[in-house]
Amino acid sequence: MSTIPQNEAAILKDGGAVNIQSTDATAIVGEQSTAVVVNEPTPESSAKIEGQEMTGTSDDNSLNNTPAPSVNVVISPPKSTEELIAARALKRVARKTAVREKAEGHKRAGDILFESKNYKASYPQYLEAIKLWGSNPEYFISLASAYRKLQWYEEAAHAATRALTLDPKNSEARYIRGVARMEQRLLKPARIDFETVLEHDSSHFRARAALTEVNHFIASSSQLGSHDLGPNPVDEMVKSVDFGFPHYDGEALEIASVSDSSDCNHVGNGIQCRFYNHDGCGRGTACTFSHAPDEKSVRDELGKNVCIYFLLDQCKFGAAKCIYSHAKEALPKIGWWTSEEQIAKVKSVLEVAEQKSREQRQLENERWKAHVKALRAAGRPPKSAGIKPAGKRGENKGGDASPVAEQPAEGTVVADVVASAPAAGNQKEPKKNEGGKTNGRGRKGYLGKRKNHKSPSTANSSTKIEETLPAVPVPAGATAPGFTDYQLNVPPAAAKPVVDAPVALQY
Repeated sequence: MSTIPQNEAAILKDGGAVNIQSTDATAIVGEQSTAVVVNEPTPESSAKIEGQEMTGTSDDNSLNNTPAPSVNVVISPPKSTEELIAARALKRVARKTAVREKAEGHKRAGDILFESKNYKASYPQYLEAIKLWGSNPEYFISLASAYRKLQWYEEAAHAATRALTLDPKNSEARYIRGVARMEQRLLKPARIDFETVLEHDSSHFRARAALTEVNHFIASSSQLGSHDLGPNPVDEMVKSVDFGFPHYDGEALEIASVSDSSDCNHVGNGIQCRFYNHDGCGRGTACTFSHAPDEKSVRDELGKNVCIYFLLDQCKFGAAKCIYSHAKEALPKIGWWTSEEQIAKVKSVLEVAEQKSREQRQLENERWKAHVKALRAAGRPPKSAGIKPAGKRGENKGGDASPVAEQPAEGTVVADVVASAPAAGNQKEPKKNEGGKTNGRGRKGYLGKRKNHKSPSTANSSTKIEETLPAVPVPAGATAPGFTDYQLNVPPAAAKPVVDAPVALQY
């Protein structure tokens, strides 16, 4: 770090170096610089300046001609892929350490509540710890113990099974699962757990006591007094179920560590961001596209999503058009893409998935065609079938009103139904106002003083509407009284009164 007092400040770029001239500034050399060269003033210029200071005179021209010292900063080349991966790994380790410390805090809080017998308040703390660090089997064991104290035996057995998938050799998790099964009256599965614990840990006295109790229950359940009971039909149904899973000698489940960075959680609109996967996206979390991995990509060590079809040599877009990355340098050293056998398996799985997807689309198209065909046969094709519907208000293609109406059955009374609007072919022109103009909607505009219009009588209005409506056919021999002649609670003339026969009551 060097301080350079001068009257001018400039930054000049010459070749591969940067020439910095600053006024009372501090030149700081960054991490990427490899050399710094400071040009000091010449002895002649220094002596001239000292002479001017002693005489008390100053020459502007001489000051302007004085060469200014400069700092040459040489910028190093960009970092390699290995250096970028190492830097990102350090950040990931620091973030993982912070998350695990937070998970341990929830675990300790749950243990304190468990020891104080506050089981309902302890198990939420264990759940929070599992959310932060889901690959720790001790958290599942503590959760199963809390569930057992709360007498939630089904949940306790499930949590203990999760712990065994992460650590199959954990005797405490297998014992807790056996106790939970015994409380659910699953005696034979509980006996399997206790026997497995004692087979590999003969000093587990609680498991030995529980096994003795389970054997007594099984023996007593097969007899009723002095009579032997028949076989349990449930045992025959579940004989193919492996209650010993996960086995003691089985492999532990490895949970892939998912990145918790902002880019990995940025889903956006679900479409991959091409700039992020190639040269980098400058918008960050404000980008509308997705930076997160999906089912068609593999996350590399630099956070980019590499195209699966590129790894299988099947990408039809190429590196220039594909929205995913086509670089293998930053991929993890262990993965299916490193083995030819695993690549062949992935290819076969993708082929099966694509074939099922094509069959599903074909089946949906056939169902849609059958549906459209049925609607056309019924005379009501859907809007998306490519057939124009009939005109508004019952018009046909020619513009005439369709006089299709169902014939009334015999003995029914037909009344005049006054339509709310006339047919489209007989619509009248919109009325004009006093100035001879309409208001654009067929209504009379308001000009000057409004005139009082009397409403026409019912007979005149019905007569005018009947002129525009088609006549309703009336079956022969039937009389259709008008609307004004309709009388309520009056039997028709053809109806004969029913005379009830006298009924003799017997007491």
